Amino acid sequence: MPSFNLVDEPWIPCELSGGHHEEQGLRFVLCEAHGIRSVWDPSPLVTVALQRLLLAVLHRCFGPPDLPAWQALWEEGRFDRTRVDAYLDRWRHRFDLFDAKWPGYQVRPLHEVVVHPAAQLSMEAASGHNPTLFDHSVDAAPRALLPAEAARYVLARQAYSIGFGKSAPFYFQDGPLTRGYSVLAHGPNLFETLMLNLLPSGRWTMESRDNDAPAWEQEQLRRPEKTGTPPRGRLDYLTWQSRRLHLIPEPDGTVRHCQVLQNLKLPDDTVDPFKTYRKDATRGWRPRLFEPARSLWRDSHILFEEARTEDKRPAVFDFLAELEQRRRRGLMRIQPVYRFAAYGFATDRGKAASVIMWREERLPLALAYLTERALLDGLRAALATAEHVATALHRSGQALARFLLAPAAAEPRAHKPDPADVRRLAQSFGLRERFWPMLEGPARRFLADLPADVRGPPGDEEYGATELPCWAETVTNAARGAFAAVAQQLDISARSLKAVVAAERVLGRGLARALEPYRVAPKPALTEADA
Repeated sequence: MPSFNLVDEPWIPCELSGGHHEEQGLRFVLCEAHGIRSVWDPSPLVTVALQRLLLAVLHRCFGPPDLPAWQALWEEGRFDRTRVDAYLDRWRHRFDLFDAKWPGYQVRPLHEVVVHPAAQLSMEAASGHNPTLFDHSVDAAPRALLPAEAARYVLARQAYSIGFGKSAPFYFQDGPLTRGYSVLAHGPNLFETLMLNLLPSGRWTMESRDNDAPAWEQEQLRRPEKTGTPPRGRLDYLTWQSRRLHLIPEPDGTVRHCQVLQNLKLPDDTVDPFKTYRKDATRGWRPRLFEPARSLWRDSHILFEEARTEDKRPAVFDFLAELEQRRRRGLMRIQPVYRFAAYGFATDRGKAASVIMWREERLPLALAYLTERALLDGLRAALATAEHVATALHRSGQALARFLLAPAAAEPRAHKPDPADVRRLAQSFGLRERFWPMLEGPARRFLADLPADVRGPPGDEEYGATELPCWAETVTNAARGAFAAVAQQLDISARSLKAVVAAERVLGRGLARALEPYRVAPKPALTEADA
């Protein structure tokens, strides 16, 4: 029987401080986290699953029980190798991917359970009824996975399994991270990244019972309950076993086949500290989802805002807000600006098992957004301006379509074009699809620069004096650029030119309304006496 122990075998993809990439084992990654820039996999689902595994081990080794204990660990600047080694040595036998009794993150062979291609563990691979997104393997000739690759897919599948299809003892159910996106804070090295997400036990959204333990410490499998099995605590939840998986290794240690069966189902009311939620009138707190056509920065004000009756930001942001308040009082040394990333996927509307896109979106995280109401109000107003400008651009596209289809449409008794024809032609211009990508880079810069420019309450003379007008100009230029790009693709007939001029007037009026808050009274001309 081959062996591949996750404690010391290389399998976790790392970017080291020198900039080169290599795979390392669990022990190295934790003990040398201060010298590793990041843990990152091309699949955002694998990246999150790896981070959660690392956090589970750290919680078991260090806690921390409260903020003072967390701060003491932070100030060390690295994880205590002695404690990490002692823990991993104790449980090393539970991390062997192919161990006959305790295969890492799996179960022993499942009797009378269908054998599938191992590609089924990778949600981006083609297997069975999985949609082909990036991979073109087929079930007839399953691709051999290297042990390191198989290990990463096992972790990701436990976290991101989709609830679809027959299984036993009941139909497949969603994994803990399948719905909604996960948010993780990022520091300049892996030590700080893990610490920023290592919430003290009192900051977790679930209580830990005495029998709370990570999956590899649990001696017996629990019986899956169709109504849901409550997690025993943060350790159980971070290593949640949503599937009974078993890898079937080849003699050379590669993996071509596996077994997959439904395991534990989470209760519907489980709240993850790394997700953001909205309140549903009938179903309670529901995780916010990625929208394929909408970048996350457009809703960043919702992510940053303290919990309200209808929205709940990630609990990790509540913890970072505490750290920022302590930093401002001079009680701890942390940076005022970090980064955060959101990871997840989106499914087709009405088709919960049809994955249509994956996303890893990174944005700057000035901690002041989490604590300053005035700053958040400025951000909200700026994002609203972008939405208003997008609406003005959309209306100008509809106007352009109307005037192209019926040049005299603006006259009272003129023939009006069919609204459906107008919608189709306006949609074909793709104005919004041109507009929003132009703001991706500027939006990230704006998020990073606004905190230094907002001083005092809204209405104060210095409030956003530089960044807010600059943002308004950027958004305006993007709208005019998108419109101009469409206009240039039209023919040069008199009909088209007239339609463009008329639609430009519609755009101008819409922009004027959208930018009304940024209007400044003109300064009086200098008189001879002033000079």
